[in-house]
Amino acid sequence: MSNIKKQKTIHYKNVVITGSPNLQALLEGALGDAGAIKRPNQRQQKANAEDTVVIFINRFTKYNNMSVGQLVYLEKGRQQPYITVDDEADFYSIESLSSDEIPEQKKSLPADQAESPPSQQVIKKRREFVESILYFGVIDNHMVIMQSSALQSRSLEAHLSWLLTSCTSTLTEGSMLVLSDKPAESVFQKLEKSPAKSIHFGAPLTTEVTVDPSQPTQSKALPTGVAQPIDEVHASKVRFEPTGVAAAIISAVAPGLLDRLNLRESLDDANIHLALEITYNRRTSKTGQEVIDSIATSLRHSPASDVVINLKGGGKITGDELKLSGTVNVEYLPSGLINEGSLFHEMLRWLNAKVSSSEIDSTTESTE
Repeated sequence: MSNIKKQKTIHYKNVVITGSPNLQALLEGALGDAGAIKRPNQRQQKANAEDTVVIFINRFTKYNNMSVGQLVYLEKGRQQPYITVDDEADFYSIESLSSDEIPEQKKSLPADQAESPPSQQVIKKRREFVESILYFGVIDNHMVIMQSSALQSRSLEAHLSWLLTSCTSTLTEGSMLVLSDKPAESVFQKLEKSPAKSIHFGAPLTTEVTVDPSQPTQSKALPTGVAQPIDEVHASKVRFEPTGVAAAIISAVAPGLLDRLNLRESLDDANIHLALEITYNRRTSKTGQEVIDSIATSLRHSPASDVVINLKGGGKITGDELKLSGTVNVEYLPSGLINEGSLFHEMLRWLNAKVSSSEIDSTTESTE
């Protein structure tokens, strides 16, 4: 089986950190050969101590002048379903394979440790199913990423913040680290030639499940000698609460409305969509135009399909134009794994091209 190539989308992110330090230097100092967390088992993030799901930077190395890494998501002890294709069967059987059933690899210790107790004479390697991998490359504070369905840029942003503040003391507690979308200079030039006349923003109204804790009923005091009743415990009550951008806007224009709703089922499939238009009547001032243009470019953080900017004199900019991204040919090996050397080469070539052509806008953002 030969190698195949698939087109994948990669995205540019501008790294903004409190005090403006260099992210590439920070990561190399923490994850490099002399770093305090140079091994993956030293930098695994969990939601809590009992959680089996972990997120961590696995491989971290240098490709020419770009530092590259894998953000990995896995669940320890996960069972992977598989199907047995039998042409003679009435149906294909589906079973599962646990990661515990994958044979362990053992490696003998060096000769100078041969006198160690038998239980310490081997190093065990545990195998786990990988749920998802995000690839990233960083030069100074310029970053390029290839996301996965389970790991998006927000996942990397949250993990880097934890890594540099909580896992290590590289950044002081409370420091902010943001992976910011930066429109290409061509978008700003387009807005300068034809400023924004109106902005259409849409978001679905969704809900999340909350559970009210069970509460025992109050038992009344009975005369001496009469058996005390057992407290009744009412079952937990499940509530559906509106959440997300649409819910926040509704709460702002109609305070208390969502709190009064007694939803008995999720709104995720209700297809309720909030549409917001920001515009001006007939004409506006110079300051007003600056405000609407600033709102237009700031919406790059929203889902691309939910933003449309209509320009004066006609024309429009869609949300996907507000994010600097591109496509590269990614080579897959016969094993189904990505040829990482080829991927890192494509990521570096694309990032260098954007920087050298000044397509990445030069304005800076600050968290201070």
